[in-house]
Amino acid sequence: MIVNEFVNSKVQSIPPSASSSLNDIANELRAAGKKIVNLTIGEPNFDTPKRIKEAAYRSIESGFTHYVPALGVSVLRESIAEKLKSENNIEVNPADEIIVTPGAKFAIYLALTTFLEEGDEVLILDPSWVSYGPLVQLTGAKPVSVPLYFDDNFKITREKLEKNVTSKTKMIIINSPNNPTGRVLTKEEVKVINQFILDYNILAISDEIYEHIVFDNLKNISLASDPSVKENIITINGFSKSYAMTGWRLGYIAANKFLVKEMAKVQQHLVSCATSFSQYAAVEAFACEEEVNQMVIDYKKRRDYLVSELNSLPGFECRYPEGTFYVFAKVNYKGMNSEEFSQYIFENAGVLVTPGAAYNDNGCIRLSFAASMEELEAGVESLKELLIR
Repeated sequence: MIVNEFVNSKVQSIPPSASSSLNDIANELRAAGKKIVNLTIGEPNFDTPKRIKEAAYRSIESGFTHYVPALGVSVLRESIAEKLKSENNIEVNPADEIIVTPGAKFAIYLALTTFLEEGDEVLILDPSWVSYGPLVQLTGAKPVSVPLYFDDNFKITREKLEKNVTSKTKMIIINSPNNPTGRVLTKEEVKVINQFILDYNILAISDEIYEHIVFDNLKNISLASDPSVKENIITINGFSKSYAMTGWRLGYIAANKFLVKEMAKVQQHLVSCATSFSQYAAVEAFACEEEVNQMVIDYKKRRDYLVSELNSLPGFECRYPEGTFYVFAKVNYKGMNSEEFSQYIFENAGVLVTPGAAYNDNGCIRLSFAASMEELEAGVESLKELLIR
């Protein structure tokens, strides 16, 4: 049997997730007894806050283990609406402008598959998260790269956007705080993006999954907080990163009711609904401000340590990320690109990182500091032994 004869051509055209594949490799090597430092994974190393877990136990014991409405349970949608109003300056009706989804990644796919058709184009600001392009391709649409650059700190300008827009452009994907660069949108950039969206009358996915993981008194600005463009914005968020709930697979969408109505139809057919008892437990997450703040304090300590140490090594140029738990470091070592350098430090220092080529920037590498300080220190010491001889 020739397998490719049966595989959808769109699936054949996409690569596997680089970050997931590298983490699988790390787990296999560790299971085999190999000592490595894994700085690839985008998962908090904290436990889910206790009060959320206890709420899940109560939900299960209370019998909340059956189907719920496709849009999500009302108590969670009401909590999300309150949160969006108070934290993001976005007003939505919880009855028909919010969908609870099985993860923010699925929320993105739900939006893409609902509104894109063959031949449509989607602007993606590169370097970008590894899944945006493949998810667009699975719909039959075309991802179009908008290159951003390390040397100007990945600044978004009207000129850069204009270079890549065409009559086929239907959507743009914005991610802030950004994976992998760690950038947080400025007020100026938000104005530029929103005016661009209005001028070309396109949809925008605003992926804000890292919104609470920000440093140095910065604050995430939601695109949909501008009433003039709100109807064009599909805001994506979830519980995985800020609340250390990756395995709970719970995200949400906020958008105008006409867009939500269409996305709800697709959700009904694909998954019916997000997990019932997880939704009831997630209501408790909005009371976990203290736990989230403590995580961010710890992340900042790790960030400061890692950037300082990397900048002392030959071959690295790092900025302090403004948000997320990633350092996106420019590499300049013996003429190696990101893939070659990543392989070199893995083979010779046992440090596993994600090459920037996975994010469409072959001059940088991504290092996650969602790891313990002990693991970060071990990784730095191994790099020192390799690079400083």
